Amino acid sequence: MPVDIVRDSAVDILLRVLNEGRHIDVMIDRRLKRGKYSPQGARFLTNLVYGVVRNKLLCDHVLSGLCEQPLDQLPDPVLMILRMGVFQQFFCDNVTRPAMVHTAVDLAKRRSHAGLARVVNAVLRRVPDALENVVLPDRSKDITEYLRLRYSMPRWMVRLWIQLYGEAGAEHFCAACAEPAPMTLRVNTRLTDRAALAATLEKAGISVSVPWDGLEALQVNGGGNPLKTRWFKEGHFVVQDLASMLPARLAAPEPGERILDMCAAPGGKATHMAALSGGQACVIAQERFFGRIAKIRENCARLALDGVHPVCGDALQPPFQNGTFDKILVDAPCSGLGTLRRHPEIKWRAGAGSAAQLAVVQCAMLRKALQLCKNGGLIIYSVCTLTPEETVGVVSDITGDGACDPEDGPELFDTWKTAKGQYQTNPSNAAWDGFFLTRFRKRS
Repeated sequence: MPVDIVRDSAVDILLRVLNEGRHIDVMIDRRLKRGKYSPQGARFLTNLVYGVVRNKLLCDHVLSGLCEQPLDQLPDPVLMILRMGVFQQFFCDNVTRPAMVHTAVDLAKRRSHAGLARVVNAVLRRVPDALENVVLPDRSKDITEYLRLRYSMPRWMVRLWIQLYGEAGAEHFCAACAEPAPMTLRVNTRLTDRAALAATLEKAGISVSVPWDGLEALQVNGGGNPLKTRWFKEGHFVVQDLASMLPARLAAPEPGERILDMCAAPGGKATHMAALSGGQACVIAQERFFGRIAKIRENCARLALDGVHPVCGDALQPPFQNGTFDKILVDAPCSGLGTLRRHPEIKWRAGAGSAAQLAVVQCAMLRKALQLCKNGGLIIYSVCTLTPEETVGVVSDITGDGACDPEDGPELFDTWKTAKGQYQTNPSNAAWDGFFLTRFRKRS
């Protein structure tokens, strides 16, 4: 009897993501392009993979109490099948227990042998009916261990959230990161406006709303995939998180300016700056990896923006003379902990010491940006993380050099202001990823 193709594909993707360090979104996109899945099947595959990665520790906690042998002694495909079963039982209301067990046993027969299939059958039949019936550490006695298992967070991350937000704030943060992030569209104001695009998408059966009035953005609430519409192909919008639209706004690009985006791929922020300048700024989109330059060009062509010029170059050794640019955006490589809703695999890759190592690189990029910037020019620093080392620590190091000063941005940023020129968004607000931004003015 053939196995369920969607669940079988999920096992393959989970093995690549959790065992080989691949990116969830890339793996799912490749599989959906290769296979023939119904819209419902594609949604279930996506939900299943993201759900297991988000709840890996919770699933393993449940399974450890039900399996006679240690989980690390099970074949990897069988462990993934068991995790999928636990996730479906707790989080998929449209999957019955018999369907969950039956499909898991079929997968186990295909991926291992009859003996392990019987183990899968026995274990999944004993999974508690609901998450409320799972025994977790006493929250009042050990909040760290409770949050670690309930929300599947590494212990060091939980301790960081408690340090930053307190116990109640950390729990709210963990709960927010366990939820899927909304799809947000940035309206290409060179071709249309927010009201017109919203009306067009609503007529096509795609429900949208305005997530925040200060940005040219729409949030997709359901009803269809906007990426399948002709308005996407014609460049009326780009998929971009709300928080990632803030760096371009903080740069406030003007016509005639020469602007550098130091780490530009896939081009969302570079094209945003070009659009905000009315297409009249010269935006250099620098990208270290040549293979990613094509994506920048593709987005520029689709959005009908000819003011963006892709260049292959290293942010630490850029191919430009000092004092070349009016403004520079340093959207630096970071730990990415502000995007756990979109990239839950980060939880299982980032280490407690990685932030300090990344901060060294981030400071080096900013110092190089200060050399390339004209006297009196602006440098925008942006990272999608929340660690002190990569945020306020970097700002302290750079301002301590005496070459620049923090400067407040437009009033629309006051909602997220944490210090002069510094801004922080938080995923606890469902519309936003966690971004940290600082606007520096280079001294003359």
